[in-house]
Amino acid sequence: MQELVLRDILADCEGVVRWGGDDSTVNESLFYIDAGPNEERVRKVADKFRGWDATPGKGAGAEVNVLSPSRRSRADRLARTQRSD
Repeated sequence: MQELVLRDILADCEGVVRWGGDDSTVNESLFYIDAGPNEERVRKVADKFRGWDATPGKGAGAEVNVLSPSRRSRADRLARTQRSD
């Protein structure tokens, strides 16, 4: 279940954050930014998180169903992409 939640969070980060558990030399304690500071996707994710912070019931601490088919699909798709990089 922990990995399901982790992958769901990574999917919310839209590939901007990478988990070392997907690297060829596995390091499950490592998370890092996998985008340059001027990439549009960094701004997009930052804006999304800022919006969540300003909206009651969104963002950190909000309930989500990490087992919902749409969230699982999104998380699985990102995991496949990051494992192949």
